[in-house]
Amino acid sequence: MTFERRFLLDQETQTNDTATRRVPLPRSGALSGIELRTAITNGATAGRERVFTAIDRIQVVGDGSFVIFDMEGMELYRWAHHFYGKEPPHIWDESAGAVQRLTLPIPFGRYFGDPEFWLPLNRFRDIELRIQYSPTIAATGFVTGTTEFHAVMLIDDEQSPPGPHLGYLRNTQIKAFTSLGAGDDITELARMYPYWDLHVFAREAAIADGVDITRAQVWINDRSKVPFDGRWDDIQALNEHIIGVDGMHDGLVLVGDTDVFVTHTGRIISAHLEPVFVQSDANGVITVNVGSVAGDSVTVSYSDTADAAASTHFTAAAADRAVYFTARGLGVGGSILIPFVERGNPDLVLPSADLGRLQLVLTQGGAGADVRISTRELVAG
Repeated sequence: MTFERRFLLDQETQTNDTATRRVPLPRSGALSGIELRTAITNGATAGRERVFTAIDRIQVVGDGSFVIFDMEGMELYRWAHHFYGKEPPHIWDESAGAVQRLTLPIPFGRYFGDPEFWLPLNRFRDIELRIQYSPTIAATGFVTGTTEFHAVMLIDDEQSPPGPHLGYLRNTQIKAFTSLGAGDDITELARMYPYWDLHVFAREAAIADGVDITRAQVWINDRSKVPFDGRWDDIQALNEHIIGVDGMHDGLVLVGDTDVFVTHTGRIISAHLEPVFVQSDANGVITVNVGSVAGDSVTVSYSDTADAAASTHFTAAAADRAVYFTARGLGVGGSILIPFVERGNPDLVLPSADLGRLQLVLTQGGAGADVRISTRELVAG
């Protein structure tokens, strides 16, 4: 099956700064997926907020109550990193007045244009895309009335797709909680559809990955069988080296000496900073370095070097200045994907209907992490 139509379903700048944008979807056709592209303009001083934190939740809902897709922005940003294999297409620029952008996927197959897995829109009397958003309006946040969504759908609505339709993938958040200092958090998984994979997002500011959630297991029938068991870091390594996720992040931040900025890598393995410099008498040379790291955050060491009275001296660069950064972590920061299917083979899904009990067990090692659990299920055609 080839999806030849990339159709701009919606393009609109929102007048409200806190609302839910509802976009009706067609009632017929084979929908491979939707790409949601968001653009928001930075404030008069800077743009400290990321686009994915301004998006509270994205849903696709059929017949008013059947949830087909449901994830929070901060969670979907990480899941999208797994889907694309690298950080989602973005412009991260904290400069005053800059337009920040982010593309997030809403797929119903293994990839866009999947010939065997897609959403049959005629199964529903009505179906809509819902985008709940609330950007921070401030001089260092975003400008009021500048949130813009582009919803691009990949659809075949002109003829019956060739070949078998094996179903579609349903991706939904099933649990949100804050981690405790110790003990196992056990989530009972529904047993209506087979499982393609599970996604866990867990992040606490300035805390490295693998600290608040240390281990993930899947138990069948009260641990009579364990189809998956791994430590957080091991699973991130699996995601990186087996699935092929690139843990690189980049952007432009405004920082001065001793300022801290978040890279969202989860655990910084390497980082590079490059200042944007304009020559002046007061500031001969700018030097910027990584002063220290804590989890996914960098503390900047920033100084000016000037030549005055034939002696070189250093002064701390207190004023915020533009710095390009790249940072690499292990896998996707604050996120693990527990795969049951390898190389897209649907025969490897985890069957659930005939099980007495199916549980996801997360071992907690520290309190304070925001944790989100989502599942991807195969809904047969």
